[in-house]
Amino acid sequence: MIRKAFLSISFVLLSIVASAQTQGTIVTRDGLANMDKGARAMYDGNYEEADELFRQALSQLSKLPSEMAYYFGRNSFHLQKYKQAINWLTKYVELKGTSGQYYDDAKLYLDRANDAFKKIKEQQIIETEHKLTTDGYYDCPKDVVLCPICHGSGVMIKNGKFGAVYQTCPYSGLSGQLTCEQYNQYLMGELGMEMREE
Repeated sequence: MIRKAFLSISFVLLSIVASAQTQGTIVTRDGLANMDKGARAMYDGNYEEADELFRQALSQLSKLPSEMAYYFGRNSFHLQKYKQAINWLTKYVELKGTSGQYYDDAKLYLDRANDAFKKIKEQQIIETEHKLTTDGYYDCPKDVVLCPICHGSGVMIKNGKFGAVYQTCPYSGLSGQLTCEQYNQYLMGELGMEMREE
């Protein structure tokens, strides 16, 4: 009787294991199919569709084939997701080296993605510099703002040889406040210490 029960339990466990393995095989098969469909969509110029299919494949595959890194990286380049393209294409080159089937194309798209990403970063720097040097770029919420040097106290405290040395703030005077125009001049590095005498 015990032997029969043991055999019955063993059979059930084997069935569960076999079922889990079959499910895993089906998910892997579907993931590979989505990767292949994504590659076809990418080559046809349907980059958004390819992106969806690649993302589905990523969620279905427990172990990614190296060509997935190439496909996803190249497609990311076409979607102008240059940082993502750089990451995936670099991963492909690391995995396959110069002997990889897609090495030449991966290198080409990697160079293009790096150039595009560099141009975007340079443009962002130019735009930031432009914002920082344009008059009135900071719209103050009030007519006056607290001086960022003395934090509104009007007094600067420095350590001297014989203890603390107190002096009037060279930017805001004793008021500890700057007008919006003065604050913008300060942000642009154009505010002098003309308040020193006050």
